[in-house]
Amino acid sequence: MNSEDTYHSVQDRYGGVAKHAGPDSQRAYERKVATAFGYDLEDLRSIPDSANLGVSCGNPLATANLRKGETVVDLGSGGGIDVLLAAKKVGVEGKAIGIDMTKDMLELARQNATNVGAANVAFIEAFITSIPMSSSTVDCIISNCVVNLVPEAEKQLVFHEMFRLLKPGGRVAISDILAKRELPVEIKTDLSLYVGCIAGASQVSDYERYLKEAGFQDTLILDTNSDLNLYKEMWQGEQVSESAASGSCCNTKSRPSQKTKMSDVDFNFWTGSFKIFAIKPDTRD
Repeated sequence: MNSEDTYHSVQDRYGGVAKHAGPDSQRAYERKVATAFGYDLEDLRSIPDSANLGVSCGNPLATANLRKGETVVDLGSGGGIDVLLAAKKVGVEGKAIGIDMTKDMLELARQNATNVGAANVAFIEAFITSIPMSSSTVDCIISNCVVNLVPEAEKQLVFHEMFRLLKPGGRVAISDILAKRELPVEIKTDLSLYVGCIAGASQVSDYERYLKEAGFQDTLILDTNSDLNLYKEMWQGEQVSESAASGSCCNTKSRPSQKTKMSDVDFNFWTGSFKIFAIKPDTRD
């Protein structure tokens, strides 16, 4: 499958997630996923429930150390969970900007921002490999379980864009799923596992190389040891909303014909949820 087909598959999948965002009474699954990956329940209650779509694999804001007045960009902003929470941290003097390639996600995120009156928020339709923003204008870049969805041939472009956008001394704080070992062909070529964030996962050494080649320093990549099999357990063992069943980052229900096969895949053996932190060197001194 070429890059264009991959992007179309990802857009179709996550556009469907946005369209099926259920009513508040059906959001227990999404809250359970978010809290399992590091979000505070009170923070989640401060934003619209439909901003949290249960597609997180971590909480990048936990390591971003955002400050008042900063500009933060979220790569792959989805329903707006991290943008809206970041907007609170940077305050009215700052700016939180979400980048997403899926129109339905952008529509949902903008509505969520309107619902909470977030005046310091903006959303831009773009691929994260080419972002229509000026260079050296951003203090911090965050991303949550999205870089793994970029085709392997284009992943380096994402890191070059991060570096370009950041001010000298700016930082990257990412949560992403990385491969712990070489993935077998049957996983790499499974479309359900690709749009579910598993098949496209880079190995840690690849991520280190992407960051280094882009120019980043002081790189830190840590396995959070979170249980990625949570996604499978949730839909197998509980009644969840339609959006939850189709929406989890590692959901295995998007292609029922392969459900049995995928239920045998131990996500924790092949992959892990990692925290990634890096700094753009300040060469002005």
